[in-house]
Amino acid sequence: MSIFKILKNYFQFLKIPYENKEFVFYSESKFYRNFFISLINHLTLKKNKQIIFLTSDEDDQLFFKNNKSIKVIYIGKGLIRSFVFINLRCKFMIMTLTDLDNHLKKSKYCKKYIYFFHSPASTHLVYTKEAFKNYDIVLCNGNYHIEELKKTEIKNNYKSKELVKSGYLYFDYLMGEAKHKSSNKNTILFAPSWNYNSKNLFDDYGFKIIDLLLKNDLKVILRPHPEHFKRSKNIINKIKSSFLGDKNFYFDSFYSNLQSMEKSQILITDNSLIAMEFTLVFQRQAIYINYSNKVHNKHYKDLEMITVDEIFRKKFGYTVDAHRIEKISEYCKNIKMYSNLSHDEILNFRQKYFYNFGKASDFIANYLIDKSENMTND
Repeated sequence: MSIFKILKNYFQFLKIPYENKEFVFYSESKFYRNFFISLINHLTLKKNKQIIFLTSDEDDQLFFKNNKSIKVIYIGKGLIRSFVFINLRCKFMIMTLTDLDNHLKKSKYCKKYIYFFHSPASTHLVYTKEAFKNYDIVLCNGNYHIEELKKTEIKNNYKSKELVKSGYLYFDYLMGEAKHKSSNKNTILFAPSWNYNSKNLFDDYGFKIIDLLLKNDLKVILRPHPEHFKRSKNIINKIKSSFLGDKNFYFDSFYSNLQSMEKSQILITDNSLIAMEFTLVFQRQAIYINYSNKVHNKHYKDLEMITVDEIFRKKFGYTVDAHRIEKISEYCKNIKMYSNLSHDEILNFRQKYFYNFGKASDFIANYLIDKSENMTND
């Protein structure tokens, strides 16, 4: 039945006239939904046209069903999705999918492919070497992205892309929706990163960290990365069976991380960039556990550039080595003593490293509309 549903949706998409396929978005799953919302809302208000939203997650159809400005087309994750991508006819394809044309093929009928980031991370460490190679336009979070991508193009002889000084869209969503005074006392958000490496914090120490925190009367919210549900099923099942009965434990699998960040006083991670979002928006302390670096580009040193991830971590993070995990509860309870946060320094960091902080959606909507009109005139 799912295949028939996908085919039906695809035929609906084919019936949409080309002139109504000016801005087509694609989302891999519901976990990326909130990265799109603010930009789509700004576009529909300014352009007064329907947005096409292709998705591989059926939940998106229910979520957007009452919004007449968004036409949601569910295309699944299999062969039909590949067929849709290869034969796509549109003006702008906008998405947060890396390694375009390496996994999902580009269409010769789509005029411009546009990438925007679903993380504030630098481009050359946690992303693969060719992650952005085949895009025409990249919406950059800050000047660090522009410098990294330009240097990558030169070193690897990649085609030159248009690099737009846009800002990070998810900051718009967080700044607009967050309740900054709703944190609960002694509540810890544990949000480990995912890693291609089999040696990773969540698999090796995730259970122990949660157990230690709960035994020391701390409340724990576990928010696995979406990839953990595919790569770490055994440890997730072990954690659920052991702790779901504990009133101080909450397992967060909701598509948005907003509520968990709102409720938490402290965040614990290893490499996740949620730490940057947590500190720069909520101005609360993140604790990093040193264990295994997240390196998805083995050539990252070729760029000879320090990542913004590391700059942030050194300036605002509190770091604990893995062999000192036994004391993690002590660090959490005494975090005010260890905290390295300064309101003014947080504001300065936002301004220095990110374009249009909290206002990226409006900037990008105006850019896309102008770009589209200029292409039409040409």
